[in-house]
Amino acid sequence: MSDTDFSGQRLLVIGGSRGVGRAIALAGAARGADVAILYRSRVEEAEAVLTAIRAEGRAAHAVQADLADAQATQAAIDMAAEKLGGISLLAHAAGAMGQWASVAEMAPADWQRYIAVDLNGCFHALHAAIPHLRRQGGAILAISSIASQMCQARNAQGAAAKAGVEALIRVTAKEEARHKIRANALAIGLTQTDMAQTAFDAWGPETSARIIKGIPLARIATAEEVAGVACFMMGPACGYLTGKVLQLDGGQIIAG
Repeated sequence: MSDTDFSGQRLLVIGGSRGVGRAIALAGAARGADVAILYRSRVEEAEAVLTAIRAEGRAAHAVQADLADAQATQAAIDMAAEKLGGISLLAHAAGAMGQWASVAEMAPADWQRYIAVDLNGCFHALHAAIPHLRRQGGAILAISSIASQMCQARNAQGAAAKAGVEALIRVTAKEEARHKIRANALAIGLTQTDMAQTAFDAWGPETSARIIKGIPLARIATAEEVAGVACFMMGPACGYLTGKVLQLDGGQIIAG
């Protein structure tokens, strides 16, 4: 068995229609897993992911829900588990598109919506999926962000939500170890996704170029690079890894 052999695994990717979630879904299928994705609104993109998964010869399913809605999330994840025949791997890669604004300027409604999707949504997904994972054990991997440590100006919502996600993962790891469930988080830096483009648009070209130049590897990550590490962390080579947050940022944190 290779370090990332997912043969016989049933992978549910939360936020699997685009970006990092899409890359994880495709990487999981390429490694032998049957895959279900949960998405909120992008029907055409979700269908394209299913087509790509099936091209790998794997079963593919999609369920739709707003993560801010606990009941809808529960129903969608129960349906995904039924379609897959269970859940053994859970990758949580969903996130809200937030506005860059200072604490003083941010509208409370914008803060509440971001937290509802990013932090509450992660809880809703874990709460719904853990009973399925307990039936056979497995692994949970949440995509977080180095924003939780960098605490950039005008990104209070991102820093707070991801710090909460990381704490939630650590608690889950402690609670669920007796059920043979591992839980870890992957805190990523700038990655080629729609969310990164939103940040670049807010910063402007000069600031964006300066930030990228300041990364020791002098570039941002690809979604496929993130997916590769995510699959490694969920795979058999990391069978003794739980309750950890790994940074994947090209050295951005150590650059200051």
